[in-house]
Amino acid sequence: MKRYKYIVFIPLLAWLTSCSDWLTLEPAGKVIESDFWKQESDVESVVATCYREMLEDEFMNKVIVWGELRADNIIAGDGLGPVESKILEANIQPDNAYTSWNKFYSVINYCNTVLHYAPRVKAIDPDFTTAELNAKQAEVLTLRALCYFYLIRTFKDVPLILEPTLDDIQEYKVAQSTEQVIIQQLISDLIKAEGWAMKAYSTEKYTKGRITKNAVRALLADIYLWNNDYSSSIQYCNKIIDDKASLLKENETLLIQNDNDPYYLIFGKKNSDESIFELQFDYSYKVNSKIGSFYGDILTPSGDFSTSTFLATGTTVFPVTDTRKKDWFNNTETKGLYQIFKYAGLLRTENIAGMSTYIYRTDSPNWIFYRLTDVMLMKAEALVQLNRNEQDLRSALNIVNTTYKRSNPTILNDTLMFASYSTQRQMEELVLLERQRELMFEGKRWFDLLRLARRDGNTTRLLEKVLRKYTIDQTTIKSKMSDINALYMPINEDEIKVNPLLKQNPFYETNSTITY
Repeated sequence: MKRYKYIVFIPLLAWLTSCSDWLTLEPAGKVIESDFWKQESDVESVVATCYREMLEDEFMNKVIVWGELRADNIIAGDGLGPVESKILEANIQPDNAYTSWNKFYSVINYCNTVLHYAPRVKAIDPDFTTAELNAKQAEVLTLRALCYFYLIRTFKDVPLILEPTLDDIQEYKVAQSTEQVIIQQLISDLIKAEGWAMKAYSTEKYTKGRITKNAVRALLADIYLWNNDYSSSIQYCNKIIDDKASLLKENETLLIQNDNDPYYLIFGKKNSDESIFELQFDYSYKVNSKIGSFYGDILTPSGDFSTSTFLATGTTVFPVTDTRKKDWFNNTETKGLYQIFKYAGLLRTENIAGMSTYIYRTDSPNWIFYRLTDVMLMKAEALVQLNRNEQDLRSALNIVNTTYKRSNPTILNDTLMFASYSTQRQMEELVLLERQRELMFEGKRWFDLLRLARRDGNTTRLLEKVLRKYTIDQTTIKSKMSDINALYMPINEDEIKVNPLLKQNPFYETNSTITY
C-alpha cells in the first residue's frame, strides 16, 4: 500500500452550502492533535471532509467508469479518451489510470481518523453527547463500508485498513484481505451503524446528502445481495420500504407517479422523496464535472459516452410504450451517436404528436447512490433467488410491475403476466432487465452483470448481453471476458511496486505485459 497522510479540514458541512471559503488546508504532513480534536465541531469538520473527498473528480471518475463502462449500456461517444477506450476494448493493463484506488483509500483514511479521535473528543467536550458521537461514527462507518464495497466489486481482494495514518513510523505494507473477510467486517460495522445513525436531519438536503438509517440499510441490503444472503437482503429492503410507506399521507403512493414527472423530481430537481442517499453537487461549491464530460451538459450535450443503436432504436430492452427510453437518452442520431439525457437533462416535454423537447439543466446534477426503486428491485432479485415457492416469484413480478407500469402509462392492463415469467430463470432475466431499464447510467449495470456471472459460475449470460453493443471484434472481446477473473480490475502496477505483499489478480498474472 502507498502511504496516505491527509490532514485537510473543512468548515461544518460547507460542501452543502454556498459559502465561498469552504476549504482549509493545514501544513502538509502536520498531524493536528494539540490544536485540533478538542470539540464536537472538529469532529464534524472531518466528517464533512469524508463527504467532500467523494465529490472530487477522481472519486466520481471511478464510481461511474467502474460501474458502467464495461457493461452493455455504454459505447464510445464523442471524444472518448484512450484510457477509457482500452477499458471498452477489454484491454485493461495494470498501468491503466482506472486501476488506481488512491481516492477511495483517502476517504477510508479520513473515516478511520474520525473513528480514532472522535471518542477522545467526547471525553473532553462536555457538550458532545454519546448520541452525537455515535451518529457521527455511524456516518463514517457507512462511508468507509461504501468505499470498500466498491473496491471488492472492482478488485475482489484488497487491503483492509481500519486504522488511520497518523505518523511516519507506521507500517504501510499491508497484504490483501479476502473478499469474504472484508464483507463480514462491513456487515458488522453497518449493523452497528444502523443502530447509531440519524433517521433524518434538520433539512431535506442533509437527509438525502448525509448517511441516515435508510442509507445504512440500503448498503446492507446491497452487500447481502452480493453475498447471496437473500433473506437478509429482503429484511433490509423491507425496513426501507416500510419506513417510506409509514410517511405517506392519504392518497399518496410509494412511488412518484408518471403524471407528476418523477424523473424531473428525481434527477432534475434532486433530493426527491424516493431518494435515499445522493452526493450533493452545485455550481456554487462543487460541480459534478465528470457527469458533464461523460454524459454531456447544456453546453456540450454529446459526452464522452454514448449508447448503442441496439438500445436507442431497438425494442428488446425498452418497449415502445416505455417513457424511460426518451427520458434517458435523445434517440436522434448525431454522427452515429445518441446523446445521454438522464443527467444532462432537466426536463423532457412531449407534444400531442409524440415529439420530445429536451430542456437541459443549468446546475450540476447530484450523484444518486441509492433510491427507492433500486431497493425495490434488489428485493425482487432476492425473492427470485430464494424461490421458496411460487409466491416468491409472483411477489417479484409485482415489484417489477410497480416500476414498469409507472414508465408505461399508456398500458391499461398489466402486460407482464406471470404466465410469461413462471420459471426462476425467466423471472431472474426479467428483474435484471427492469433494473437495466430503471437504473441505466447510474453506475449499477456492471455490478449487476458481475453478480449474475458470479451466481452462474461463468460469463456466458453476461457476454450475451455485453456483446450486443459491439459491432466489431466480438470474438476478441468474448475471448478476453470469458474468464470470471477478467471481470475484475488488475491491481495497479505502482501499488505492487511499493508494496510487495500485494498479489496481482489471477487473470492478469499471466495476461499482463507489465514487468515488475
